[in-house]
Amino acid sequence: MQPKLLQRVPFLAALSGEDLRWLAKRVQRRKYGRGDIIFVKDDPGDSMFIVEDGAVRIYVPGTQGADLTLATMQPGEFFGDLSLLDGRPRSASAEAARNAVLLTLERADLTELVQSRPQAALAILTVIAERLRETDQMATDLAFLDVSGRLARRLLDLASSNGREREDGVLINATITQEELANMIGVTRESVNRNLGLFRRLGLIAREGRRIVVLDEAGLRSYCE
Repeated sequence: MQPKLLQRVPFLAALSGEDLRWLAKRVQRRKYGRGDIIFVKDDPGDSMFIVEDGAVRIYVPGTQGADLTLATMQPGEFFGDLSLLDGRPRSASAEAARNAVLLTLERADLTELVQSRPQAALAILTVIAERLRETDQMATDLAFLDVSGRLARRLLDLASSNGREREDGVLINATITQEELANMIGVTRESVNRNLGLFRRLGLIAREGRRIVVLDEAGLRSYCE
């Protein structure tokens, strides 16, 4: 595989060309169909995944049958890194939200690399800190924001991580269904549909096919402050 694909991962981008080529020779490419389970919560954790194509849903299975989606990983994003580092069981489950091609890094290979590259280890710690902040924010949102606030927060996050600036606003450059949005914020699809309709009527967002355009970031932000 091309080493440049590994450069999409923040803590690998700082590696030298030689190190990236070394690592690229050890990466495996795997294909998954939509709905295929990649791993489930409490499975042994011995690898990390990079999304080359498609999308992957990271979620926590619900005790009452409703899953809570933590994130939807797009091309260039990665997951499974915590288990890769500590070897402990998976803290969440993962399934292909669409047909997906994933690059897999084994724990033994990355550990060997990190031990010889202290700067890579520091970058990994930075990424983990960012993930922990995101988890803390999600917990705060669930505790203190209503449905409108949680949805507004999620749309702003998606605009920040997957957005493309335009004259009229920010296009969320990912196809996300109402059911996926509902799972991300822990509510029903009907609630998401109702609040998306409200945001459209207020001129805060617009729809372009299955994509959303954020027209008024300040207006959305007022719902989650």
